[in-house]
Amino acid sequence: MIMPPALHILCFGDSLTAGFSFWEPKDHPYSISLEATLKEAFPTINVTTDMQGLSGDQVITPPGGFLTRMDILYQETHPQNPYTHAIILGGTNDLFQHASSTSIYRALKDVWAIPLSNSTDVLALTIPECPTCEPALIPKRLKINSAILAQGEILAEERLLEEEWGLHATDAKAKKGKFYTFDLCNEIPYESLGEEEKKELWGDGLHYSSKGYDLMGRLLAERIIELVEEEMGVKNEGDGMGRAGKEDEDDSGEMMRTELKKRGSEDIREK
Repeated sequence: MIMPPALHILCFGDSLTAGFSFWEPKDHPYSISLEATLKEAFPTINVTTDMQGLSGDQVITPPGGFLTRMDILYQETHPQNPYTHAIILGGTNDLFQHASSTSIYRALKDVWAIPLSNSTDVLALTIPECPTCEPALIPKRLKINSAILAQGEILAEERLLEEEWGLHATDAKAKKGKFYTFDLCNEIPYESLGEEEKKELWGDGLHYSSKGYDLMGRLLAERIIELVEEEMGVKNEGDGMGRAGKEDEDDSGEMMRTELKKRGSEDIREK
């Protein structure tokens, strides 16, 4: 298997990217466990992350600074050390400011467009649950998340059709990054968890705990690993030449995710 020479991953967003939690003494970003997991999986390539989380920032620019910050990164950092992937999470603070779901989604698309137009693959995350938010914001969040996932499905189908029909992308299109999604809201829930799991993974009514951020990083690493292997043409059940430790069925991230889903289902049935 021919591996990429390097993975340079931009972790972009607000306080949920910065790793903020009200009850913990310092930030603990998910990029820590993301990078560690990727280095373990791909020991022969150079893996680096650039954590660009700004607490309180909004996607809609102005008043927020998502678009401006992303533009600066692609003018100043990307040319010197190109990002292979950009993990983008935002929208919670916009919801707090009662922005419309349409405005937030359009602003997200503008932010995604910058890395995509610079040959960076984008991994767009859904907005997590917000227990402290007023109930009226829930339908807005669900609408945005549905739009994010739908965009990913549409573009995935387009890529499959191009492969099946042997269509050759134009030079301009070939230089664009690919768009993928990750349903963070579903993978690390809140309401469906038992009280112990809530205390373990959520630091307050809005942010994760350090353990929650570590789980987030491991789950995102699994998704990046999957994308890299797909890009290299490696099947998960392949020929024994995949990532280091792929055969280990006891991966901590997978175990935690399975346990969360199981306990969440049990909790729902008990109600």
